[in-house]
Amino acid sequence: MDDKIIDFNDLRNKAKDKDVDRIEEYMYSLYYEMAEGKITMADFTKNIYKYMEDNNISQDKFLNIQKKLMERYGFDSSIIDEQLKTVGVNLGGNEISYESIKKNMGFQEKYKDRISTKNISIYTIKNEKNDIEIILQDDNVIIQSQGKVDLADNELNEFLCSYKKVREDKPLAIRVCADTEKYDY
Repeated sequence: MDDKIIDFNDLRNKAKDKDVDRIEEYMYSLYYEMAEGKITMADFTKNIYKYMEDNNISQDKFLNIQKKLMERYGFDSSIIDEQLKTVGVNLGGNEISYESIKKNMGFQEKYKDRISTKNISIYTIKNEKNDIEIILQDDNVIIQSQGKVDLADNELNEFLCSYKKVREDKPLAIRVCADTEKYDY
């Protein structure tokens, strides 16, 4: 590209410090409202979109503001790219599909009364006794396999004992899902 050609899209979508300051302040006010139970996560998202619309902030500029905000707090901005991939956003080149984000948020809004988001950890064991996936969420443990689950597996029992110690020896609610089927829909 010729050095004398100015790309106005780059200029328009550049995140300035004052943009980052303003959005940061606005987001904190929304976080406080959410913590007080005045708004839901869906309301938070709607308010952010309204803010973007009212302040003529494009999706690309908003993404750049988010990256600057993360860098301000010492986070690697590439984390955003990875999170966008998890909700189905294609990051090929400079083209970003925000339709996937909108669809995901619409889904969350539609089922907000009966859907919850939780942090989970997944541990896998693949040995001569088991080929299993163990899903951990607080005191809940789901052991799933497309085959049989051998509960006499030493590796499985050692893992469960270790996890129980991490949970301060509270009882674990363990569900075993054997002979599960997996299919594409």
